[in-house]
Amino acid sequence: MLSVAAPYRLLFQNLGLRSVEAISRFFLGAASSSKSKVVIQRATVPASGDLAPLDVFFKEYQYRQPAWRFIGRRSKARREFENYAVFSRLQLSTAEAVAVGEERDIFGRLRRAFIVTRAIPEAQTLIEFIKGPARDRSRADVRNLRRQLIEQLAEMTRRIHDAGFFHRDLFWRNVLVTTGPGKDARLWWIDCPRGGYARWWTHRRGPIKDLACLDKSAGQWCTRGERVLFVKKYLELARLDPAAKQRIRNILQYRKNRWPGDCDGG
Repeated sequence: MLSVAAPYRLLFQNLGLRSVEAISRFFLGAASSSKSKVVIQRATVPASGDLAPLDVFFKEYQYRQPAWRFIGRRSKARREFENYAVFSRLQLSTAEAVAVGEERDIFGRLRRAFIVTRAIPEAQTLIEFIKGPARDRSRADVRNLRRQLIEQLAEMTRRIHDAGFFHRDLFWRNVLVTTGPGKDARLWWIDCPRGGYARWWTHRRGPIKDLACLDKSAGQWCTRGERVLFVKKYLELARLDPAAKQRIRNILQYRKNRWPGDCDGG
């Protein structure tokens, strides 16, 4: 299975990138895996004719022993490719998906799967940004910037949850920040191979898991007031009510159960 987004099909065809094997060889050479692993490579797809070069990330899941667990199921790469489309439909800033491919044996077992996404120029992870340009809370402009990021993140999270979609890997390392002179800071979501729409048995747990994943880093890098602000903006409340306070207790309890010793108690 190979799918290339419409704007890039001609570029891939001109470069002879018409198969899963050809694309994998282009980005990784002849290297092969000795065991199951994930390979991530930043690269540039060269210009071809009137088509401009393309800065991308190539991520490939390799299985030396074909994976039975993906029989009849989408690979992580394909799920991520499709989830980027969900983010776009929900008007969230996200990496642009360029191509996705799966290679299976005659039994349908997965041998490899990859996704290609456009690189987001001059982006930092939210962790890097908060530890660097947005660390000094003694400055009014930095406090205002942090507030903008918190409100933006809360809005993005509420939007997917209102749509019944859950990220399931919503850590700060998967949230990017871009900014520049005269530009507002902008958040981007990436790396979502586990996300999906809720089933009835995950609908109650899904929001708590996403919120706990975000709070895992927030507990280290944000003030208590900033974390409360996030919850209020996520729930669209002017002040915390009893239900909101219970939501916070549920988030902290999830963190305590999932990552023992890593919860600060709020």
